[in-house]
Amino acid sequence: MSFSNPWGLLALLLIIPIVLLYILKKQHEDRTISSTMLWQQVVRDLQATRPWQRLRTRLLLILQILAVILFAVSLARPTWYGGSEGGVHYIAVMDTSARMQARDVKPSRMEAARNALLDFIQSMKPGDTLTLVQAGQQPFVIAGPSGNKGALKQAVSEIQPANGRADLIGAVQLAQTLLRDQSENNGRIHVYSDHFPSGLENQDNLVFHIASGNGQNAAVTHVGYEIGNESISVLSRVANYGLQRNITLELKIDGELQNVKDVHLPAGEEVNVYWSGIPTYAREIMVSISEEDDLMLDNIGMAAVSEEYQAKVLMATERNVYLERALSLREDIDLYKVNPDQTPESTDFHLYIYDCRLPEQLPEDGHIIAFSPSSHEQIGLAVEGEIRPVIATANTHARSFYPSLLQYVEPEGYQIARAGKMNVPEGFTVLLQDEGENPLLIAGEQEGRKIALFAFSLHESNLPLKADFPILVQNLLNWLLPPDIAFAGQIFAGESLQLECFPNVSRIIVTSPSGRKYDFDAYPAPVFYDTHDIGIYKISQQAGDQTYTGSFVVSVPTHEVSDLCTGSEVYTGKGGGIFEAAASPFGKDIWMTAGWTLLLLLLIEWQVYHHGT
Repeated sequence: MSFSNPWGLLALLLIIPIVLLYILKKQHEDRTISSTMLWQQVVRDLQATRPWQRLRTRLLLILQILAVILFAVSLARPTWYGGSEGGVHYIAVMDTSARMQARDVKPSRMEAARNALLDFIQSMKPGDTLTLVQAGQQPFVIAGPSGNKGALKQAVSEIQPANGRADLIGAVQLAQTLLRDQSENNGRIHVYSDHFPSGLENQDNLVFHIASGNGQNAAVTHVGYEIGNESISVLSRVANYGLQRNITLELKIDGELQNVKDVHLPAGEEVNVYWSGIPTYAREIMVSISEEDDLMLDNIGMAAVSEEYQAKVLMATERNVYLERALSLREDIDLYKVNPDQTPESTDFHLYIYDCRLPEQLPEDGHIIAFSPSSHEQIGLAVEGEIRPVIATANTHARSFYPSLLQYVEPEGYQIARAGKMNVPEGFTVLLQDEGENPLLIAGEQEGRKIALFAFSLHESNLPLKADFPILVQNLLNWLLPPDIAFAGQIFAGESLQLECFPNVSRIIVTSPSGRKYDFDAYPAPVFYDTHDIGIYKISQQAGDQTYTGSFVVSVPTHEVSDLCTGSEVYTGKGGGIFEAAASPFGKDIWMTAGWTLLLLLLIEWQVYHHGT
């Protein structure tokens, strides 16, 4: 049994004045007598009127003391917990989203939630155990199950809020799974967060501890740019998630202050702010709010200006107008054409397209697209005989390996006069096949080189006449030469990013905004996970003596974390700080029982006082 309001037990101090009243109370009764000769009665009277007498046991005194005890117990709100011997297993889920950094609850929502969890750990009884689950971008267990309060407190003290979103529902589902796996019939889940997420209303074994003060916040939600002939124009958006206010916006270019603007933000609205006259040599753009509010993390928005990148593509062909037109849709491609029997002057290309047979010795750098290839030992390709496909279909398994290559491509009505009967080398996947499951288009990677092989010639099919032919070519180009490869894009804090590399790259180095360096092998394509810091990350790719540089931006998911009032309107009237939003179904409140017993006891006391026993 525990008490929801242990301060109510202070009402037990009322027993002291009740006892004192009985000690000080006159202990004799007045009676009418026929004679005053019995003077010894005077001595008794004097003794009875003395203020301090030996306390005598009386029924009324006992009833009144019991009444005070029941009154104090009712105020303390006792709760009886059923369960097996050996204690209760608890699971604590701690929200570590960026919103927990808000300071509308002092010193912060995170610290308030942390202190509440530390108090709960301290209140655990012998035999109780606790498992700690951190609700971040991906929920995971950080400690337990354990009954060691010192170790649990240490683990809680090391929890820090992230700069991104948190999968609170996923963390609760993980906690539910842990309870089921441990077959805990008396287990309970305590969630420490700043809001009650929708979707958990029907979970009857949750106790929510909410830290929210409905803070005021403004955020930079977007920073974008457009490069003109002589300057760069920037569009920024600022959202107000509180009462109307005036703010000061600062624009910094490569760390230097460029411009300042005063902006009026109506309540609950988003405002566009334009900046012009930015020099074309700018590489880093930052827009920030000068004033402090309850969440400082989203007061900064950044953008990285990517350097112009031209992919060098060599196409060996006699003439293929359709293929040339499909390639020309990419403005970042610098196309060089040679005859099949001509040797190029340079081999420094990012992509080689062979609209003919493959050369015996493939170039050491660059990716490859080939049409109607012959057997090639270096690739492991064997072409034996010919096939005459009737229909062409997409391989359903290919969409799981290369989902983007066949996006918006529907191979209907493809007519192919003849194609080579080729095998599928190691590392390749069939994208298109005929009715006999013979491969018509395969794609794969070998030692960092990406290769796409068509089993037929475009000159012997109607594929170039199909509306989805340029789409298929663009899908292949986006895979082989990602557009703007020097700029890896913009992601939110906590999200992972697959690093695309230039051809013939051996090492990739990522430098975070704090200066920490991460070194990866270029093959297989690495995935970067440590995106906690907000800002611009630098990418360096080493290909022999040549170094490619790029960047990507990690920003705050303002659409999810900047509105500090989201989810807390359910608890209006509670005020700031931590409070329990739901009671555990495993605990049975018995304060009502104590209250009814108190009422019955008062009736008995009234009966005894007026009628005696």
